[in-house]
Amino acid sequence: MTKKKSEDILDNAFRLYHQGYSPELIELPESAVFPSLIPAAPSTARKSRVTGLLLGEPGPRFVRRGRNVRYRLSDVLAWLSKVDPQRSTAEAFMAKQSLEASLNLSSE
Repeated sequence: MTKKKSEDILDNAFRLYHQGYSPELIELPESAVFPSLIPAAPSTARKSRVTGLLLGEPGPRFVRRGRNVRYRLSDVLAWLSKVDPQRSTAEAFMAKQSLEASLNLSSE
């Protein structure tokens, strides 16, 4: 799918969402979700459906329609809201160290 077509699909989906349509009823094709909404390659998305993890977190739920994989807008938004964003690799490293330190302190 071309980038322009993905953008059109996303624009239409968010237009419906803002008009009051339930995000559970709005389905997006995988190619519109990755990497436009979720910063991962489509191959990473395919692997996440097998492993259950995407970028170190449980991946968003998906729906299979025949051979096509689709994601409900509600599931994508829920996944994005619960993922802990890191602004840099240094910040991620510091967060990991802090978590490990707190786990070590609580086990003593």
